[in-house]
Amino acid sequence: MNVANHVIVFGGGPGLCDRAHHFGALITLVDTPSGYDPALVASVHRTFLTRYDDPALLPALQALHVQQPFSAVLCMTELGLLPAARVAAELGLPGVSPEAVERTRDKLVMREWLQQQGFSKVPCSRAGSTQDVRTFAQAYGYPVIVKPRSGQGSQSIMRFDSLEQLGECPLSEQDYIVESFLAGPEFSVEAFSFGGCHMIAAVTGKLTNKGDQHNPFVEIGHVVPAPITSEERHIIEDYVTRFLTVMQISDGCSHTEIRLTATGPEVIETHTRVGGDSIPTLVRQATGCDLLDLAVQWPLGLIEPMEALSTNCAAAIRFFTPKPGKVKAITGVHRWRGTPGVLNLHLPLKEGEVVGETRDSFSRSGYVLATAPTPCQALELCDTVINGIVIDIE
Repeated sequence: MNVANHVIVFGGGPGLCDRAHHFGALITLVDTPSGYDPALVASVHRTFLTRYDDPALLPALQALHVQQPFSAVLCMTELGLLPAARVAAELGLPGVSPEAVERTRDKLVMREWLQQQGFSKVPCSRAGSTQDVRTFAQAYGYPVIVKPRSGQGSQSIMRFDSLEQLGECPLSEQDYIVESFLAGPEFSVEAFSFGGCHMIAAVTGKLTNKGDQHNPFVEIGHVVPAPITSEERHIIEDYVTRFLTVMQISDGCSHTEIRLTATGPEVIETHTRVGGDSIPTLVRQATGCDLLDLAVQWPLGLIEPMEALSTNCAAAIRFFTPKPGKVKAITGVHRWRGTPGVLNLHLPLKEGEVVGETRDSFSRSGYVLATAPTPCQALELCDTVINGIVIDIE
């Protein structure tokens, strides 16, 4: 095996490891004792099961680097992104700097950085108590958004429209950010950066659970490409290209969430990884581009920088969000499996199972993923399947 193709993979992930194998890389896997996949352990060259930030990990990897040099550190796991960037920097390997990754992991640090660079003026502040939120709202007005500084998966996001609502603010012991609410449709932008040159792979349309007044920010669907005008697409792509440069995200995948406000795009958050919710599959179906392939090929020097992609069709995903209660019966699943355009129908609910409230991305019940010639048709097909399956709740 060519030692030039020796990679460290933080957080496993069958898709990432499969591609590393496919492109001839020897894999050293770093994963947690509670989260590792035994099948991956059996298929890789070496495995460390420990915390991603274990202080003993770096010396062990440095020793291995001397014996059999690594050429890249790969990670698509949220909690592993910063430790992976630190290891890459210590080993002198290419990738996004730890400082830039840290800005993506802390929403308050990101906002403050963008303000210092003159890129954004969205008001924000640290919030450790209800009084902190009240003080911010008095200075900048309502509505305001309160969310964990390092949150993920739409967890614990709260909107307050008035002082009366704020009186019910259930802040826990987490460290929060409070910021002005940004009004406008929400999108995500999937990109890949080649040494500071950014290729926009797709603008993704996003559906949220607006019908649930308690959890309106939970994502319940995505579509690639987003059903927007060419002018709106150009504005969004230009904004995110400049944003990635300001954030110093130089290499690899990124997933940036924005709102298109009345005065233009404004970032919500960004990540130095692919998007969740099968968004890479949507991008691959719509454009033919495999972002995980690029994530392995680029640091191994197997590809040249690419330009903008074109879309051949559309792809969408919609999530099942049944009301809370005990499942009495589920009917219609087999009717829709194999339907033209339906690529995947995943509904693991079983009779007798208790369904909880859909509070975040981790509490959704399943999904359908479909393709069609246009974004609207792809979404319509997903809706047809969702509505055609009856989940009978006690």
